[in-house]
Amino acid sequence: MTDTPSTTQMISFAAWRDSAPHVGHATGQHYVTLAELLVRLGSYGLGLTWRIQVFDDHPHPGFAELARASAHGIPSLELLAMDAPHLQAVDGDFKGYAGSDLVLTRRECDSSSWDVRTADEWVLSEIRRHYPDARPMTAAEWDATN
Repeated sequence: MTDTPSTTQMISFAAWRDSAPHVGHATGQHYVTLAELLVRLGSYGLGLTWRIQVFDDHPHPGFAELARASAHGIPSLELLAMDAPHLQAVDGDFKGYAGSDLVLTRRECDSSSWDVRTADEWVLSEIRRHYPDARPMTAAEWDATN
């Protein structure tokens, strides 16, 4: 599988978000899960195949299973059907492929932020729309989170 082209851009945003108040529930925070990010991509993400690498020495069993299941690629719908995408990750790379081309990488950093690397402007604009705190990253910042 080939690497993402050199025209990529990288952005980062907080993984913890203020929750909207609901009747009978206090305002708080919620964690942006991998499942939420997949849903934000809509039909774009449905055609991708994912490979996951978890950097936690003792990952949640669901993430360990997800990493094993994705060794040769796992389609988005299969990934969403697993438990792990709905859990809080610690550290990991979630790489989306269109055929053999790497088109999107989502990196979970210390359960505090999500970093996104892609050359697709639509993906970047969707991330910025849903997560207005998203800020550009340099290649050095991206490399430092690995």
